[in-house]
Amino acid sequence: MVYKHKYFTLDDKSRKVFDENNKELSLTGNAFRLLVFLCANGSAAITDIGDYLDSSKDYDENHIRQYRYKINTIIGKNIIEYKNSVYSVIGNIKKLEKLEENDRNTDLLRPDNVKLKNKNKFVEKLKNIQFSNIPAIIAIIALLLTFIDWHSYGYYTLMKFVVAGTTAYYAYYIYEVVKKQDFWFWGLIIIAILFNPIIPIYLGDKSLWMIIDVVVIGFLISFIFNFKKYSK
Repeated sequence: MVYKHKYFTLDDKSRKVFDENNKELSLTGNAFRLLVFLCANGSAAITDIGDYLDSSKDYDENHIRQYRYKINTIIGKNIIEYKNSVYSVIGNIKKLEKLEENDRNTDLLRPDNVKLKNKNKFVEKLKNIQFSNIPAIIAIIALLLTFIDWHSYGYYTLMKFVVAGTTAYYAYYIYEVVKKQDFWFWGLIIIAILFNPIIPIYLGDKSLWMIIDVVVIGFLISFIFNFKKYSK
C-alpha cells in the first residue's frame, strides 16, 4: 500500500518514504513502522501502537514521543500530533495501490538538510540514552560536601564543574527531548551560569553561597521527583 500525504509519500511495500519534492528520506525502524500504522489507521492510542510494534515489549509515552520526534524531524514538518492521549497524522492521506511514476526519486535527503541531519544524529543518540537521576544525585552530594571546611579551593572548583555540567546536560535534554522551556529548564540554566567555573561569579560572602547551595540542593531533589517518569 502507498500512502500519499501533502508532505510525504510512503510506500509500505518497498519501505521507502519520499518528501514533498519526491526525494527519498532516511526513515527506518520503529519510526517508519509508527508512520505506517498511523497512515493505515488515522490515529491510535499508545497501547495500540505498542501492541503493533511489539506486544512483548513495554512501550511507554517516552518511546512513542521519540519516534514521533524522529518522523517530524526527518520529514521536516510537524505531521504527527499528540492530543487527548492519541497520536494521529495531521492532514489527509490518500491510499494508492502502487507508487506513482512521478513519486520515484532515489536521491536521499535534501542537500540543505545535511547540516541539520548531523545535528539530529546527536540529538537522536541523546534521546536513546535512558534519562538518569545519577548526575543529579552526584551534584547533590558534591554540594553537601561544601559544608565541610575545605582548606583547598580546588574542591570548590571541582564542585562547580560537576554542578554546572549536570544542570547544563539536563537543560539540553529538556530542550531537545522533552521539548519544553518551563520553570525547570530556566532554573537549570540559571544554576549552570551561576556555578560555571569558566567565568566565575563572585558573591563574596560565604554564607550567601551556603544559602544558594541549600536552594540548589532542594531544586535538584524536586527535579528528580518531577522527572522520575523519564527514568527506568
